[in-house]
Amino acid sequence: MSEKKAIKFVCLNFDELYKPGHLFLPLNFYVDHSDDLPEKVFFTMPSGDMWSGAYVKNCTYISGLEEMMRFYDVKPYQFYFVEYNGGGNFKLEIFNTYAVEILYPVRILPRQKPRNGVEKVVKNCSDVEVWKHCSTLCYTAFFNSRASYKLEIVKEHLAGGDVVGVPIDVAYKLGLDARMTWMEVGVPKYKWRIGLNWTEHVVQFDEVWKEFTEDLKLKEGDICVLQYTNHYQKFKVAIFEKSNILNYNLAGPDQGKSIMKFFKIVSEVLEETFHLAFPELFAEKFGSQISEKVTLLMPDRNEIVVNYSGKNNFLYGLKEFVRAYSIAVDFLIFFDFLGNSTFYVSVFDYLGEDVCEDVDDKLHLAEIVGSFCGTAVSIGPCIEPVGDVPCIKHNSLPISVVDLEAVVDLRFEILVMPSHMLTHCHGVDVKSKFSHFRDVWKKKDYITVYDGSRSWEFEIRKRRESKRTTIHQGWIQFRGDLQLNVGDVCKFESIDEDLWKFRVKILRSVVV
Repeated sequence: MSEKKAIKFVCLNFDELYKPGHLFLPLNFYVDHSDDLPEKVFFTMPSGDMWSGAYVKNCTYISGLEEMMRFYDVKPYQFYFVEYNGGGNFKLEIFNTYAVEILYPVRILPRQKPRNGVEKVVKNCSDVEVWKHCSTLCYTAFFNSRASYKLEIVKEHLAGGDVVGVPIDVAYKLGLDARMTWMEVGVPKYKWRIGLNWTEHVVQFDEVWKEFTEDLKLKEGDICVLQYTNHYQKFKVAIFEKSNILNYNLAGPDQGKSIMKFFKIVSEVLEETFHLAFPELFAEKFGSQISEKVTLLMPDRNEIVVNYSGKNNFLYGLKEFVRAYSIAVDFLIFFDFLGNSTFYVSVFDYLGEDVCEDVDDKLHLAEIVGSFCGTAVSIGPCIEPVGDVPCIKHNSLPISVVDLEAVVDLRFEILVMPSHMLTHCHGVDVKSKFSHFRDVWKKKDYITVYDGSRSWEFEIRKRRESKRTTIHQGWIQFRGDLQLNVGDVCKFESIDEDLWKFRVKILRSVVV
């Protein structure tokens, strides 16, 4: 397989798709390429180190990677960026929950002893630790939220005997006042309600604070980020661990790589406002070096110029970018920073598949880093965004009038993402790849989903001239009744060619 035929994809290392020693393959890659995989496969890292794994036919994962995961300290909610070059050959990059590529240490050969004389072991994280990693990833990669307050954990916070709290002025900035006797901090699924004691200069925390630090295994030097929620006494938490916060990869053209690489998970903010915030670690390191105009170089040789707000560390004016690549919620966007306010950008859909996989004469990162010298890069003519693909228009006519022969496949599917599991989930998008039938629905419509004798009614809404179709009411009840988890795939199939009645089948994410 030549370089141009290399297949790139992302492995979503969510809780249910995380198991020590295993790398779970995207469903479509498994279907299309599993027969090409030998029993022994190899992963080459950016550092040049190579690791071997095992593949068993008809399995959706590669196993035998315990040593690799132990060496790079891989945790739930970290991501694998994978390039498949045919046979059993893969290239692998790892991204942490801070949404940046990790620093790859020099590998200690088996004949050598570890430097500290102690072998690390791959441990299963506790449930609360898993959700800690999830919460941090949501803060850095998914939400465009800004921190309310960053509390550096010091020795006194962990001692238990000393009084812990925040200064009065900080409490006021958090929206607290002396009438409030508690504040709640939490990660998805776990909450801690901390009692408050107001003194002249400090708001003291009660013993629940100690439980919080112990449950999340906080250490001296960690940063606890408190984020606003819709309730002024409740805060979401993200944790930046001191032991990992500086372990990000800074490379460059001399190493055949970009200066720094990071990713973002698309949220409703990008779809509705065309804004995208940089992860904090990238913004702190390079934000001041970005000019007001930013160039995005795409694999299809399209060149898009967008705007940058240095004050808020986010890109804006991304409308052309979003529409040209039909970007939707839960897509993943990887940015390779080349310097000179220029990025090489790769887009992957919610299944982890490269949206530019079938592009001919693709622009590869290696072409750019080999010639990029801080000036404009000549990559050929700018390609205008492709217009929307024609789709079925029903004009509110009954189903009997719809040309069902044009509807190639009366099915759609949803991969359950972290945003779908939020307590107040705002909706689940029907992806654009299924637009061949979704446009039959009205601007506000209802469909019924069946599983044996059980049924659920979904409210369907379409926005922005049918560019986006979302399931609203009914989803939370549906996911609870079927005990869905992140990584599960819900397959909906029309019953008797009725586009308002569907039979559902659940493909569970973990196959062990």
